[in-house]
Amino acid sequence: MTEAVRLVIWDLDETFWKGTITEGGVQEDQHFGDVVKELARRGIVSSICSKNDFDKAKEVLERLGVWDYFVFPSISWEPKGARIRNIVEQIQLRAPTILFIDDNPMNLEEAKFTVPGLQVADETIIPTLLDNPLLKGKPDPEMKRLADYKLLEIKQEAKRSIGGNTYDFLRESNITVELNYDIEGNIDRVIELLNRTNQLNYTKHRVSDDKDIARQQVLEMVSRYDVHTALVHVRDRFGDYGLVGFFVQGRGAGYNELRHYCFSCRTLGMFVELWLYRQLDRPQITITGDVISDLFDEENPADWITYYDPDLRSTTAESVGQGGILLCGGCDLEAVAHYLQPITKDFRLFANTIRCGGELRRDHSTIVAKSARQLSDMERDCLKSCGYTEEDLTLDYASTRYSMIVFSFWADLNYRIYRQHSGPTVMTYTPSNMGYADLTRYYEPELRSRGVPEDGIEIFRYFKANMIHEGLSDERLFKVNAREILSIIPITTQVVLLACSEDATCIAADLLVRHRLLNRWLRDIRDEFPNVSLISIGDFVHTPEEHPTAMHFTRIVYQRLAMRLKHFYRYIEQKRPSVWRIAAE
Repeated sequence: MTEAVRLVIWDLDETFWKGTITEGGVQEDQHFGDVVKELARRGIVSSICSKNDFDKAKEVLERLGVWDYFVFPSISWEPKGARIRNIVEQIQLRAPTILFIDDNPMNLEEAKFTVPGLQVADETIIPTLLDNPLLKGKPDPEMKRLADYKLLEIKQEAKRSIGGNTYDFLRESNITVELNYDIEGNIDRVIELLNRTNQLNYTKHRVSDDKDIARQQVLEMVSRYDVHTALVHVRDRFGDYGLVGFFVQGRGAGYNELRHYCFSCRTLGMFVELWLYRQLDRPQITITGDVISDLFDEENPADWITYYDPDLRSTTAESVGQGGILLCGGCDLEAVAHYLQPITKDFRLFANTIRCGGELRRDHSTIVAKSARQLSDMERDCLKSCGYTEEDLTLDYASTRYSMIVFSFWADLNYRIYRQHSGPTVMTYTPSNMGYADLTRYYEPELRSRGVPEDGIEIFRYFKANMIHEGLSDERLFKVNAREILSIIPITTQVVLLACSEDATCIAADLLVRHRLLNRWLRDIRDEFPNVSLISIGDFVHTPEEHPTAMHFTRIVYQRLAMRLKHFYRYIEQKRPSVWRIAAE
């Protein structure tokens, strides 16, 4: 024997037990059922390949209390070579990790010829089997590995019953994915997936073998405000596979990348990894080493998977909400979107973006309000000359498709507004992340030094020639914009306004003044509309470490906010349209 064994295939007569069923019977007090059970506790499963009558052999094994310890038993009078090959194919293991035990040398040779690489041995090996280091296995006292293969056995039988078509079988399997965001509570499973997965580990970024160091590394990688992360919990109609995947996604204005993406082979062939990659909006990924599933296979429909809804305890697509969700804001709502997208069939995120080498604040109230009115040709031309597109100016918050809309107008806190010299346009402009300064004071060389491309320079030339600095949003302008937006939203749509933090220990004094002003304006607006509620991000910050900058928070804060919004949405879905005003606080 040359390689660690993961499966033992047993002959029965004169191997597993003394005697022969058809010739004198079996000595039922002399068998190796205890060995099979101990192997199962080590995570090593057992199968059968025997020339015998199936019903008679099963009857004896059930009487001995060991029938349920075998998977994919093959008991018939057919030649063993082809049957062993079939067991290997069904159980999806490499031949060198499988040991076939038989007292007949011809059967052993046939098996080796038919299944190259298969390890074989005669019955004399059995008394020392448990002492062999290649059958040490790994502790599995609950015999989860055996349960996994029993589940696989059921699935293979179900697949045969519908004619063997893989896609048809998968569509009838009711495969669901639940994203588990409790990284801290399952951190050891995260470490295990990062370090032990290989064939479905696309990034192969490992963490330390030292558990304490590894836990700290995981906590650091998932703490940033722009990180989306979750464990992947898979179920189907055959059973529960547990937490079988993990990802870390960096996402913000102008970037979307997978930094970790790994799955257990337990779900190999379900194409969960392909489906989820598409759900994450096909982020950029650098694949390291060999993998056995192609993330870029557009010919694979992967249309048999839905999100699992733990609140409704259902694995059906009907558990997903019918009413849409619209999030309109900056990186705060980008971080929240990750958690809310799975709960509705109609989800839209409208956030700031990167265009022409600069940041475009589509979430500023002066821009969002423009979707509520008919723009003149002059205003539309001015906005497009400053980098905005038609999509930026036609946000559909007036649609009846949405059950819940969340607005974060934090761009109004610090981004300057500008007015057209001789026209009606008021807008914000933020090329190349130049902060909150008056940009009419800058010149082309300063933009070029920041790497702004030529199309961005052309926009800046137009801006310099046509726009006047107005300063920050004031109360009048903000409330005019907010009323214009909210007045055309159907009363049946619940609107949530996100208030900013007022924690004086985490925010500089001058910024704190603006935060308090904006929150006061939001409260005033909330009181004017019966379908508008207000939630403060500060309610979800539990420690100063979770509030590293005035405008950004660690992942767990956004997760808590998202859970509140999720429950609010569920409540809306249950009550709509009979309740128009619901307090989200």
